[in-house]
Amino acid sequence: MILCLTLIAPLAVMAQKENMETILDIHHILGYLVAAFLISVFVMIFYNRIIFFREREVTKQGKQLIAQLSLIMSSNKTEAWTYDAKHDLYKLLTDEGTSETTYTPFEFSQFYDRNDFAELLKVMAKVRERTTSSETIIVKSTPFKSDTGEDYQRVYEITITVLRQGKSGFPVQLLGTQRDITDEQKRTEEVKRTALRYQTLFDSSLVDMIYFDGEGTLLDINDKACESYFVKDRKAFIAQRPKYTDWPSMRDMDLTSDTPTTSSSIVDLKKVEKPVGSLETHDWGGDKIYFERATTLLRDMDGKLNGILMAGRNITDMVNSFHHQKKTSQLMERRTKDIQQYIQNINYSLKVSDVRMVNYHPDTHNLDISSDLNTTEYILPQLRAFIMVHPDDYAKAERLFCRMDRLHPGSFSETLRTIMHDEQGRHVYLNFNMMPITDSEGKITHYFGMCRNETEMTYTELKLQEETEKAKEEERLKNTFLLNMSHELRTPLNAVIGFAELFNSEHNDEDEPIFAEEIKKNTGVLLALINDILFLSRLDAHMIEYNYQECDFAMLFEGWCYMGWSNLQPNVKAVVENPYNRLLVNIDQQNLGMAIQKLCTYSGRNTREGTVRAKYEYRHGELTITIDDTSKGMSAQELENAFNRFTNEDSNDKEGTGLDLPIVKELLEQMNGSIEVQSEQGKGTTFFVTIPCEMGVLEKKVQELN
Repeated sequence: MILCLTLIAPLAVMAQKENMETILDIHHILGYLVAAFLISVFVMIFYNRIIFFREREVTKQGKQLIAQLSLIMSSNKTEAWTYDAKHDLYKLLTDEGTSETTYTPFEFSQFYDRNDFAELLKVMAKVRERTTSSETIIVKSTPFKSDTGEDYQRVYEITITVLRQGKSGFPVQLLGTQRDITDEQKRTEEVKRTALRYQTLFDSSLVDMIYFDGEGTLLDINDKACESYFVKDRKAFIAQRPKYTDWPSMRDMDLTSDTPTTSSSIVDLKKVEKPVGSLETHDWGGDKIYFERATTLLRDMDGKLNGILMAGRNITDMVNSFHHQKKTSQLMERRTKDIQQYIQNINYSLKVSDVRMVNYHPDTHNLDISSDLNTTEYILPQLRAFIMVHPDDYAKAERLFCRMDRLHPGSFSETLRTIMHDEQGRHVYLNFNMMPITDSEGKITHYFGMCRNETEMTYTELKLQEETEKAKEEERLKNTFLLNMSHELRTPLNAVIGFAELFNSEHNDEDEPIFAEEIKKNTGVLLALINDILFLSRLDAHMIEYNYQECDFAMLFEGWCYMGWSNLQPNVKAVVENPYNRLLVNIDQQNLGMAIQKLCTYSGRNTREGTVRAKYEYRHGELTITIDDTSKGMSAQELENAFNRFTNEDSNDKEGTGLDLPIVKELLEQMNGSIEVQSEQGKGTTFFVTIPCEMGVLEKKVQELN
């Protein structure tokens, strides 16, 4: 404007001095047009600068607003993207709102679960078709590895709205705002699981559990409390909505305390006007009922009372018992301390008991195991859990998992043997009690239950079965032993008594030596039998003492054999093979000699003709003794019962008490040795004895060359 005035002012002065005709000639008109053009150019430049600065200011403010909006969306875990229907492209706002990233539909679908992205496309189609102005959907992202290496998925809440419409009125550009609600979903699921666990513990508690709302109205009561108050129909009782003041034991409850309180109360049934359940009609053995309870008041952040949780038990029988006993004050104090210790032991047992809570999810085939309400101790895939089962119980485990995978209704229990071992090296047995958990529509979502270690119980039952079978077998053997012993004792005893009675009857004097000889013979048999029975009893009671010392076995062996063969038949030849001049070994000379002597006696007594042979050899820390004969041998049944007690009574062609071989076997086994027998009818019998011992000196005989 100042420039215009500057140019117009000279023209006005000139117009005053000159004639108007002179001013309007061609030269002056051209000057006027140039001046007007210059003025217009200046005005346009001036307004252009004004508009430029204004647009820059607006752009700056817009960027600030976008940055603030992006910051707010980032803090709220919210992202924004657009969909261009015309070009079929997605644009994601990035870098704090200062730039955009363009994606094709395939590239954009990689951010989401395939099935959820298909549902998202359906929602976008509904908005484009103007079926709805906006729509919200919950989708999951594609799985990815978290920092801990586990598979992880995010959950988004996406709202689709119209960003811009075309000339036809149909949306050409959609706006999607997605908010990360993964943590909210986890918290919601955790709240549900925690509520389920608390409800399970509430119902399965071993004490009375009663829950009231903030106004003192009954909301829930567990089965133990129903049992204590003789409530028959739990649902009907809750439907009556009784107040806590209807419980005589709770009418004096203190609702002002902010900390859990423990108290006891006495209810006088004579003064109760409105009893709960059937307390008044039950025979308590008196007019008073005693209760013990712990009360917890549940308040919100403002201190308002939201609920009352009462845990307690009926101690009427206990108190009446104390009253009846009328003990001294010291005894009463000791009883009180015992009760307190008992309560502490129960609390401690609940804390450290070998019981775990189990959740099985059929959709993921994962088994969650936890030891408390807040943390999950193990997450086991089905295959890994199956591998931990002992092969003998694969069928049980497969049946258990199949029932849960097929969403089988109803509760079920199964005890599985695992490959894990306890401190004693035994296989661990786990009992699973599972029950289905359903949603609001009645559909089974997962299975919840308890896993209890039943190793001790299982092995106790197995041990009891073994001991029962062992006791039955011992009883059978005992009866057989007593029966056979009675038979064996009566035979020589009757012979002694019979020949002794012959002295009192009419007889020839020449017969008396025969009677005396038979009495002497049967008395010897009876004495030998009693000695064997007594020695065998000492063996069974492990009362035999073993004295190990170094001795020359080569010198002793032949003497033991010939002492056992002292009563051989005339047609029997005895052979002892002694390959050593000297063999010093550390053995129990007395008991090993007795075993060898009894084996030789047994072979010689049952051999009528032929040969009895004994030999030995020392190899690799063991003394091996072989005794064979040419007797008639044993049948298969006799061979099976060779070392059983009193098995010769049915064999008329064999002599002895039937205790020689059992005594030898027990003696050798207690000296850490062993004995085996080979026999066949008509081919004789061979005994193989093995005794572990230490060798001091070994000197073999030199074989002479012919």
